[in-house]
Amino acid sequence: MDRMRIFVTVLVALTAFSRLLAQEKAVSTKADDALWKAQATQLQQLKDEITAQGEKIDKLTQQVETLTDALKQKTGATVPRAEPAQNATPTPAKAEPATAGVEKPSPADSGNAKTHVVAKGETLTQISKQYGVSVEEIEQLNKIGDAKKLQAGQTIKIPASSQATPTPAQ
Repeated sequence: MDRMRIFVTVLVALTAFSRLLAQEKAVSTKADDALWKAQATQLQQLKDEITAQGEKIDKLTQQVETLTDALKQKTGATVPRAEPAQNATPTPAKAEPATAGVEKPSPADSGNAKTHVVAKGETLTQISKQYGVSVEEIEQLNKIGDAKKLQAGQTIKIPASSQATPTPAQ
């Protein structure tokens, strides 16, 4: 008889415990469902926002095309069409030959000036000797702030001097 009471007592305790576990699981499942629904709602909102941004981009592209066409008609010039960006990295603009530390000289400054393309390793001192002018004159004509920023391939103006032709560089 004692065995039977123990068995019944354990059975009743296990039944109560299993009901408690089932209730917790139901609550947990409801919380998971609510979380999934909230995430699905957020995802849908993001999709809608992306669609709206895409539509705005399309409208702006059409406006740019319209303005480009109007500009072509007005000026008769060829204007490059705006293309949508295909990647996030900007493409560098076509630069003129390297002119670090050198501003563009004004046409008034360059009256009889010659041009010189700087060779690798060449200095203003060497160039000035080659053309028979002072370093200061070259710096002033080219508005060079820092002679150390002279770069190979850079085109600079050489002021007119008493020498007729440049001497070969050594």
